[in-house]
Amino acid sequence: MRLLPLRTAINVNSKFYPNMYKEMTLSAEPKNKNLYVLFGWEAIEARPNLDPYTSTLRIDEETQQVFTTDVHIKHHTRRGIKVHASEKYGSERTAIFYEKRDEYGEARNFDERLKDVRKQFNLSDKHEKDAYVHCLDLPLFGYVHAVRDENFNAVNAINTLFRPTTFHSCHILSLGKNNAFPTGESESSGSATQDILEYGFFLALWEVSLNVLEANARDHKVISWAEQGAKTWLELFLNGLWRAYTDARYSSATQRSQFANFIVAWEPEGEITPLNPKNLIQNLEEPEIENSVQAKAALQKLLPDYLKLWGYKKPLTERNSANYLGA
Repeated sequence: MRLLPLRTAINVNSKFYPNMYKEMTLSAEPKNKNLYVLFGWEAIEARPNLDPYTSTLRIDEETQQVFTTDVHIKHHTRRGIKVHASEKYGSERTAIFYEKRDEYGEARNFDERLKDVRKQFNLSDKHEKDAYVHCLDLPLFGYVHAVRDENFNAVNAINTLFRPTTFHSCHILSLGKNNAFPTGESESSGSATQDILEYGFFLALWEVSLNVLEANARDHKVISWAEQGAKTWLELFLNGLWRAYTDARYSSATQRSQFANFIVAWEPEGEITPLNPKNLIQNLEEPEIENSVQAKAALQKLLPDYLKLWGYKKPLTERNSANYLGA
């Protein structure tokens, strides 16, 4: 008999584990074709999203800024969406397509995942859009239907505009690790060193295309576009993103030392001037930041003018942004 991991049980059985999370909601139904989201989080003595070829931190060698990828942050956001949707709609109506492993921790391929979705929703008649209209991540982050002789895919409605990056230079530690139990022929027991990000405050700027989101979600079977519209889909994304770095944070080595600090979503007004958050380092008196206090003080000076460049006037929703906008 297999037992579900404790974490899975806590996430989906809300009647046994009361939900203490306070949901973010949008103040109004969005009207613009595009809207923006700025998400800030910090990593403390962490190794976020290592380079797959070198197993080292991804670092801009010129500025010593540490960066991650949109694939990495979307992967964790999917985890948060699953937790949030399971509480709102029930685990039986919650499916995330792009998950590397099943609930038992075992790897699965595309065909197995598609089969699982059809089984979960009792879909006896197969259709190429079965996953697309039942899984909650696909209208948001896109889908490629990798089945021979069936040609269908959907583009992303939500994307990071730039690589999520620390807005400052970082100090990298070289710490030892114990390798008492080697995992392959090329490894030996003993100790080794690995690079650790001592402290980093990351900024991820997202763009949401409401036209694409509507096209992707129009026929969805779990969240009806006609009845619930863009507002519900955006709230799902925002709460999933936030929870992936707070109460639904994953316990992996890359995720457990990363913590959400603020999020703000807005509809731009007037012309925008596209500036990568990475370039905020150019306005710092001291490029290296070592802790949360220094990061907060710097962002209070930088973010008000930065958001104005992106047409920010007022938030559609936010969490903790006043702490970083100097309000």
